[in-house]
Amino acid sequence: MKKIKIAACLLLLGGFVGEGKAQNDADLLRYSMLNPIGTARFNAMGGAFGALGANFTALSTNPAGIGFYTRHEISLTGGWLSQNASSEYYGDNNSIDGSRGLMPQGGGVFCFNSNYPERAWKFHAAFGANRLKDFNNNVYSRGINTESSYMEYVAGSSSGYDFGLSDQNTAHMGNLAYQTGLLDYTDTVNFLYGTFLGKGLEQRHILRERGNITEMVFSFGGNWRDKLYFGATLGVPIVNYSQESVVSETDAGNSGVLDYSFRSYEYQQDMDVSGSGINLKLGLIYKPVHFFRVGVAFHTPTHYWLRENTTVSLNTEMARWYGDSYLPNAASYGYTDSYEVITPMKGILSFGFLIKNFGAVAIEGELTDYRTMRLDVGDLDYESDLQSVLDENYRLSGVVRVGTEWKFNILSIRAGYIWQSCPYTNEALRDSWYNHTATAGIGLTLGAWNLDFGFMADLGKRTDDFYYMVNESGTPLVHPATVKLGKYIYTLSLGFRF
Repeated sequence: MKKIKIAACLLLLGGFVGEGKAQNDADLLRYSMLNPIGTARFNAMGGAFGALGANFTALSTNPAGIGFYTRHEISLTGGWLSQNASSEYYGDNNSIDGSRGLMPQGGGVFCFNSNYPERAWKFHAAFGANRLKDFNNNVYSRGINTESSYMEYVAGSSSGYDFGLSDQNTAHMGNLAYQTGLLDYTDTVNFLYGTFLGKGLEQRHILRERGNITEMVFSFGGNWRDKLYFGATLGVPIVNYSQESVVSETDAGNSGVLDYSFRSYEYQQDMDVSGSGINLKLGLIYKPVHFFRVGVAFHTPTHYWLRENTTVSLNTEMARWYGDSYLPNAASYGYTDSYEVITPMKGILSFGFLIKNFGAVAIEGELTDYRTMRLDVGDLDYESDLQSVLDENYRLSGVVRVGTEWKFNILSIRAGYIWQSCPYTNEALRDSWYNHTATAGIGLTLGAWNLDFGFMADLGKRTDDFYYMVNESGTPLVHPATVKLGKYIYTLSLGFRF
């Protein structure tokens, strides 16, 4: 388990091992585990449209649904996101809120021969955009660690680097700490480091994430005698992700730190990732009788080409004399990196049930093997080590979506539920991880126009591992913060059929 805990906090806390090797398993999971947000109707029914069809966002899950359209349709969706996170770390409870607008969907579907119902084959095409994932998130953890200091972890992870000479320009946290006097050599032959900081410091971690993955969809499909429905979507997902991570330690009066007039330090990492990818989605839906449908879909791996710009900086409040002057109180480095991410393939099985002409119930399951995530940074040894981490710590994971809709004249009432299983193999992580989403909404049909409202309450639990550190007997010297996340999404869609 040590590998995954260390890898996870490399991303959050910026313990980079140097340019070209900053990426880890957390980066792969970020782009592989998706939670689509689209039309308000799709959102209100938990996204369970794999067998029901006739929904634009479903083109990114099961494109065979395009075959259920009988008229051209144009739709646009806007909304609002509200987010809350509460944390507990060494008995200290904190929370942070945030909100922002979003535009998760827009596009059109066009029916080539809908005016000829006697034809056995009917064909349709569509293009537009769907939101595959929203990254907006805030986490704030704070508490007094009575067991260790993060800087002790940094000293241990710096072994083998010569920050005084050959590695003085690397963007490793240890280098910034060495340049400002928080670390110093304990062994100049083997390049080992130590720090005067220890337990009793107030630790703080702020994580702000922004951005999304928006997929441009180009779909084609249709149906045969309104029995067999088929479709394919060429997806071009566009990544826009930014992260601000701030870690600080402050002398709260209980640490016994007397050296160098130390008061605090703050380490900040700012990262921006952009790029695009490509994938193919294939789907089929079979309707043997009017009231029952079954759908299957297959998603190829998405191949992303990404570019990352990162700046790391460290600021201290202390005075340390070295030679004939004081060491600087600030240090910073920046770098740009390009790499490729390949996400796992996915399989989806869906069932839909119609109750006469006024009700529908749908259920679908999705399976993804996260051990098949891949990273290409041009370093075969590093990629092999990362693959060992994936094989050891990740597993086959699933998503279950359930949705229902009931129509009363021009009014429709909808509800749904989404359950995401944990992708980790470690039992401790699994016990502290969950993700449930409850959904609801209403819709109005006014002639050729439809107006829909959808609500999603996405509730999750995670651990925020500041770092991983044990004593000689293997007892952990830091406890992870427990973080509970709540994301509330309100969407409104306007559609026109012609």
